[in-house]
Amino acid sequence: MKKILLISVLLLFILNSCHISGSFKGLYSYYDKTKKESPDLLLKSSTNICSLTYSSNVYIINGQNLKNCLKQEDKSMVFIWSPKCSSRVCIPLDVVQEYCTKNHITLSIVAEYYDSELMKKVYNIKKPIFGIDTEFYQTDLTDRYLNAFMNDIAQTNYSNKRYLYFEKGVLKNMTDELDLSNL
Repeated sequence: MKKILLISVLLLFILNSCHISGSFKGLYSYYDKTKKESPDLLLKSSTNICSLTYSSNVYIINGQNLKNCLKQEDKSMVFIWSPKCSSRVCIPLDVVQEYCTKNHITLSIVAEYYDSELMKKVYNIKKPIFGIDTEFYQTDLTDRYLNAFMNDIAQTNYSNKRYLYFEKGVLKNMTDELDLSNL
């Protein structure tokens, strides 16, 4: 009986002292929230996204749009960017662009989810940030639209690898780390 009481008290203490703080960024897209906070930030492109250069807008695309661009480039990289990520695999956009420029790789940055504050910042990158079209994929759940997007660009499921290297539109490598030693 004492054991049950002790376990109950410990369980009650643990449950009362634990809480979740912060947001669930990365679980949902936050497209609607971002659109409401910054109505002019997000644009659905009706033009060829391959020729776009950096602007303060985030262009809403699907994987088929990007796949067409990847096929046109000898070497290209897709960086799945998590705006709030602070781990070692989340390198600043400017540094990823510098790496790609030095290695003659065309960089496409695709936001994993929407964050108006960080998407409005000015970055030293050559192309605009792309956002995944959640309406096209008919889901607001990050895991679902990322898998569908990855299937469109590389015929594979998303595997939490942030850097996807392509040659003429064919996926050659997926990794979590870039060798920045030559920068």
